[in-house]
Amino acid sequence: MSISDGESPDDILLGRYSRQRDLAAFNVLIDRHQADLLRTAHALLGDGHAAQDAVQEGFLRLSRDADQLVAKWRAGASLGGWLCTVVRNWCIDHLRRRQVVPMTTLQADHADMGISPAVAMAKADSGQDLWRAVDALPDLERAAVVLRYRDGLSYQDIAERLDKTATHVGVLLHQALGRLRTCDALRAGEQP
Repeated sequence: MSISDGESPDDILLGRYSRQRDLAAFNVLIDRHQADLLRTAHALLGDGHAAQDAVQEGFLRLSRDADQLVAKWRAGASLGGWLCTVVRNWCIDHLRRRQVVPMTTLQADHADMGISPAVAMAKADSGQDLWRAVDALPDLERAAVVLRYRDGLSYQDIAERLDKTATHVGVLLHQALGRLRTCDALRAGEQP
């Protein structure tokens, strides 16, 4: 079985990297998991650059801990799950360090140009309004909404990425949708 065929299980590829420092095997692991990790990190952080940093940290940890992971590997283990946990933890630490609610790009651009928030909101279409409101949700709620409605993931897939139960994901989505229903910026655009 060749590495390029994409059929090698993660544990085999990780073993090749660990024992032989086979960079081709490691690159297959990156290709296989990077998109999911980026989606998860972006959903948690709402920032593409920080999401890339989180994913990079995940693969750096994988590189450093490959020998330990191979030694502890058990049947049914999920490398994707391990990577997701590393990335999620990095994101949570990043959010704790940041401790500031980010302004959306549109708000920042208009603030710099001296345009009032009311004028900025009037210029934005309802889709932009909605995603700005989603961006203002608490971190876990925002992540659940983005993973469900932008990325189309199931409750179970979201639960694995956020280290929650599927039931908790349902609660997060319910709370988020309740907040969005009462968001003044979204209600202002309603037709009478």
